[in-house]
Amino acid sequence: MSEEDAKRKLVDALEACDNPYILQQVEKILLRKNLLLPLEEMVKTFPILLREGNPREKVVRRNLPIPDKSSLSRYDSYVRPFFFFLSLLMLMLAAAILNIISDNPENLRVIIFQGVMVRIYLIGWLVYLLDFIILLYLARKTRGKIATSEFIPRILSLIFPPIRLGSRHIQKVELTWLPFYGWCKCNEGLQKQLKQQFSIPMIVIALLIIPVLLIEWKFYDEVSAYLNTDLSFLLDVVQAFIWMAFAFEFILMFFISTDKMDYATKNWVDVLIILLPFISFIRTMRIVRIARLSQLARGYKLRGLLLKAKQ
Repeated sequence: MSEEDAKRKLVDALEACDNPYILQQVEKILLRKNLLLPLEEMVKTFPILLREGNPREKVVRRNLPIPDKSSLSRYDSYVRPFFFFLSLLMLMLAAAILNIISDNPENLRVIIFQGVMVRIYLIGWLVYLLDFIILLYLARKTRGKIATSEFIPRILSLIFPPIRLGSRHIQKVELTWLPFYGWCKCNEGLQKQLKQQFSIPMIVIALLIIPVLLIEWKFYDEVSAYLNTDLSFLLDVVQAFIWMAFAFEFILMFFISTDKMDYATKNWVDVLIILLPFISFIRTMRIVRIARLSQLARGYKLRGLLLKAKQ
C-alpha cells in the first residue's frame, strides 16, 4: 500500500468514526508529531517495521478436508494416521531400549528382551525408510514440490523415527493429523487446547518420580527385601514410561508450535529429561568412556524429572 493510499484510508476511517475518545487520541498524536520524528526516520531506514505480523488464530480448526490435489499429497494424507501410531510404538520401544541399555543388564531375560526390542525397532525403521523412498519417487514422478520445512523433519525421522509424531503434511505444512481431531490447522488455538489437555495428566505422571526417587536412593534394599524381588527392572519400566510421556508431549507440541525455538526455550526442563538417557546410550556404545557416567546420567535424569514435578 502506497503512502497516499494509507492516508486516504485513514482519512476515510476518521470521517466515519463517531467515537470522541478515538478522535481525541488521534489529535493528541498529531500534536506530538515532532516527538515522533525519530520513528519516522527509523521506518524509512527499516520498511519491514511497517509490515503486518502473522495473525494470531485462536480458533481450533479440526476435521478439515484431506489434502489430495496430487498423488504425492494423497499418499501423505492417507499414511499419516498409520505413521502417527507407528511412531508412538517406536517411542515406546526407544524408551525401553534406552533405559535397559543405560543400566548394562546382566540378567539373561533382560538381555533377551532387549534384543527383541532392538529387532522390532529396526524393522519399524525400515518402514520409515521405505516411506521416505516412496515420497521421493512420487515427488519426482509428479514433479510435486516437497515443503522444505517438512522435508527436514522427515530426514530427522530416519535418525529418530518418533519425530514423525509431530510431522505435518508434506505439502500443506500448516496442517497436521491428530487422533480425534483429524486434519487440523497448526495455530495458537490448537496449541493452547492441547496444552490444557496435557496439563493434568503430565502433572500426575511427573509426580510418579517422587516414589521412584525415594526407592532408588533411600529405601531400595528395604523395599526389595519386603517384596522379595529385584526392583531394578520395575524402576526402569516406570522411568521409561515417564520419559516416554514427556517425549511424546514435547515432540507433539514442539512441531505444532508456530514458534519452535520459543517453545523449546520455555520447556528446557523437558529437553533435559529427553536428552539425558542418550548420554548413557553413548557411554554404552563406548564413544565416551568416563567412569560412573551411567550413574550420573541416571541421577540427573531423576533430578530433572523431580524439577519438572515441582513446576
